[in-house]
Amino acid sequence: MHQVTINCIRMSCMNIIPDDYLLGWNHMKTYEPKSETIKDDDVWIPTSCAMCYTHCGIKVHRVNGVVVNIEGDPDSPQGLGRLCAKGAASIMSQYNPRLKVPLKRTNPERGIGVDPQWVEITWEEALDTIVQKLKKVREEDPRKFVLSQFDLEAHFFALQVATGAAFGTPNADFIGPADYFCGNGFHPSAYLAVGSFHMEPDLEYCRYLMLIGSQYGFMIGEDAVRQSGHMADARMRGMKVVVVDPVLTPAANKANEWLPIRPGTDAALALAMINVLLNELIIYDAEFIKKDTNGPYLIGPDGHYLRDKATSKPLIWDSEEGKAKTYDSPDTKGFALEGRYEVDGISASPAFQLLKEHVGKYTCEDASKITTIPAETIRRIAKEFGEAARIGSKIVIEGKELPYRPACAYFRKGVVAHKHSMLSSYAIQLLNVIVGSVDVPGGILNVSATLLLNSVTSSSWMPREDADGMMVTGMLGPPPIAYPAREVKRPEALSLFELFPVAPYSDTLVPITVMNPEKFRIPYKPEVLLHCHSNLMMGTVDPKQVAEWLKKFSFIFSFAQEIDETVEFDDIVLPEANYLERLSPPLANWFNETAGEGLGDWCWQLRQPVVEPPPGIRSWLEVWLEIADRAGFRRDLYHMINVLHNLKEPYKLDLDKKYSWEEIIDIWAKSTFGPEHDLAWFKEHGFISFPKKVEETYQRPFIKARIPIYLEHFLKAGQDVKRVTEEMGIPDWDVSDYQPLPDWKPCPPYERKSQDYDLYAVNYKLLAHTWSRTIDNVWLSEMGDYDPYAYYILINSQTAKRKGIRDGDLICLQTERGDRVEGEAKVTECVHPEVVGIGGTFGHWAKGLPVAKGKGVHFNTLIPINLECIDKVSAAVDCCVKVKVSKVS
Repeated sequence: MHQVTINCIRMSCMNIIPDDYLLGWNHMKTYEPKSETIKDDDVWIPTSCAMCYTHCGIKVHRVNGVVVNIEGDPDSPQGLGRLCAKGAASIMSQYNPRLKVPLKRTNPERGIGVDPQWVEITWEEALDTIVQKLKKVREEDPRKFVLSQFDLEAHFFALQVATGAAFGTPNADFIGPADYFCGNGFHPSAYLAVGSFHMEPDLEYCRYLMLIGSQYGFMIGEDAVRQSGHMADARMRGMKVVVVDPVLTPAANKANEWLPIRPGTDAALALAMINVLLNELIIYDAEFIKKDTNGPYLIGPDGHYLRDKATSKPLIWDSEEGKAKTYDSPDTKGFALEGRYEVDGISASPAFQLLKEHVGKYTCEDASKITTIPAETIRRIAKEFGEAARIGSKIVIEGKELPYRPACAYFRKGVVAHKHSMLSSYAIQLLNVIVGSVDVPGGILNVSATLLLNSVTSSSWMPREDADGMMVTGMLGPPPIAYPAREVKRPEALSLFELFPVAPYSDTLVPITVMNPEKFRIPYKPEVLLHCHSNLMMGTVDPKQVAEWLKKFSFIFSFAQEIDETVEFDDIVLPEANYLERLSPPLANWFNETAGEGLGDWCWQLRQPVVEPPPGIRSWLEVWLEIADRAGFRRDLYHMINVLHNLKEPYKLDLDKKYSWEEIIDIWAKSTFGPEHDLAWFKEHGFISFPKKVEETYQRPFIKARIPIYLEHFLKAGQDVKRVTEEMGIPDWDVSDYQPLPDWKPCPPYERKSQDYDLYAVNYKLLAHTWSRTIDNVWLSEMGDYDPYAYYILINSQTAKRKGIRDGDLICLQTERGDRVEGEAKVTECVHPEVVGIGGTFGHWAKGLPVAKGKGVHFNTLIPINLECIDKVSAAVDCCVKVKVSKVS
């Protein structure tokens, strides 16, 4: 029976591959396990899935060395025993045709569609060449080495950070595609409000949820399987879901209400809602704002806090005693939130008063003209949201009385992928803040393990307050993110990270600086690039420009399972193991994401090898340790692993000893979880978990640190960026978005009126695909064939009629600068009349991806990459683009 299964898999893979592909595909073969060499082998092995970034616990059924089934692990808190289509289909990726030997390029020309003219080489020749290149660049200037990888376990084990410090390059943390569209504005907003990288709505207690540019809880996002179950339960309990999105996504399809919105106008909607709440309905959580935000802090004419002359602490106005006091004065009887006061001859108002005045200009009528959502709808939604928050209510959970605020707004890529990402993000975040729906039951929650070390090692780390009483938002040691602003200085990194003092990353700048490092005073030119688990050509934007900046590297190598669009630019490619053949540390429940909202368990899920890799294929993690040893930075790498993971005797890497990757994971596990929880224990049990505490889940009532309503620190940050960029000779660096209160500002295409280029092109996520890589999985690709929207271009029925387009027509989308994509039209009411919608990241052209090649549309082709389209606060790239639509004759 099991041999039949493998035969079916092989036939599924090969039958859809035309003969002409096989001519150029001879280095990739279907792997047939030699099951006759393994007898009496019938086991279920616990591990974790790697088909997206959630890492659900799974059990893999192996018979005679062959994977025959994959199911969710019912014992694991990660996924709760459920498994999505991607996880079930991963058996196809295991037995798909794969790269089987190291390859070397013989064609010196690089370019899109250019044949590398591969020749097979030995592992020894490949490693010798790579080590020689790395040694040379490290001796000359180690900053010339760039590492771009998004192997999630390696990333969150901090291997790339350790590599950067050990090798001596600031360019080892370039994730690429993930940092282009993940959440450049989202993550700073989360740091400011909840104190960490990530946040999620509390589905257990929420009763009114606004999803803005997000499909959270509908099989899209972190911990998607678990979330979907919680979402279903919440809906059964009566929670209302309102989805704001230009496209009737799967989330919008299942919501109580869908509000089609013009792309890039979400901030106008949020600010108009805040105006209704503060100035029309007078609905806000005054006690929360007084005690948990800087709303009472007095702001002077210069936009900064008024400060006590003796202590330099921010001042508030005591409304009972009628005088100014420091924010933490123990005898304050009443915090004034409104009014204007004079302190030592200086006129000042509380930050909350300035917010009320600021949002007053965002009327529902004006917001309607911007967003296309009717004014009466905006006003109604604001009223529903404010009333649903139940301001002043309490709830008892596990014997602890907590504030109860069962309404929140959540957003993601649809909001942040715009020029003014940070302003839009914080405008929406303020909806949660003003009703007190932050880190309390029913609200938006810090789902990162902020008390992770407390759970594991009895440490006492928590968000802390600074001298101004504000929440400092560093995660377990790294420099603070979003607040306080980091020091601004001339950049060394290609990402120009030093010029983004409140952003978590700025990788969107790398293609720009590589093309012209002199403009940004980068004192070197990058030469060597390592990329793996990251398709830069597909996952970033403007592939023509990405191709040009890839040509700037004199040597490129990668670890890969197939020859994709970026691998085609390599000088050497090494065959990488599939996830069912690899060992990764038990970090499935990362310390900064996917811990899951609400009460439940922290969980650390091991990924362990289920089958042996085919001959000649190795895990890049093992190979990288060998490269580090041969290239002379192994000792430094070990030292950085010791430092980053706080490894102490007896669990500390000996710098003079060589370790395998398995030995390093074993040491880390024993150091983190105790000697009884070594790697062997994890291999047997699969995961370790701890119940979450109420204080960990709903941290706001248990901490003193305040949330900023008013981003006072942005003022100095913007001034510092302006000063440094002018010193660098870049006078046109725009810092106008460093403002303490958010505004809606139009993306550049919004203001360009054209009868031809009159539609916005937008991108949305699909349930069965992750980034650009799952489309080459036979089963998942076929699932999309049965989806009437997946691989098409959505166009509104009235718009299509006006343009003479019918369902099924081949149409072209073209931008003003000449970028174009083609696809089949899907005429529908499920998209805003001013919008064409493109799902997923498809449209592959690499011959090494025969299943994916030519299927679907590559939205990112339409997006330019230049300094003007970058949000100068969060480094988000502006994906707002207008196109001309025409039929292809």
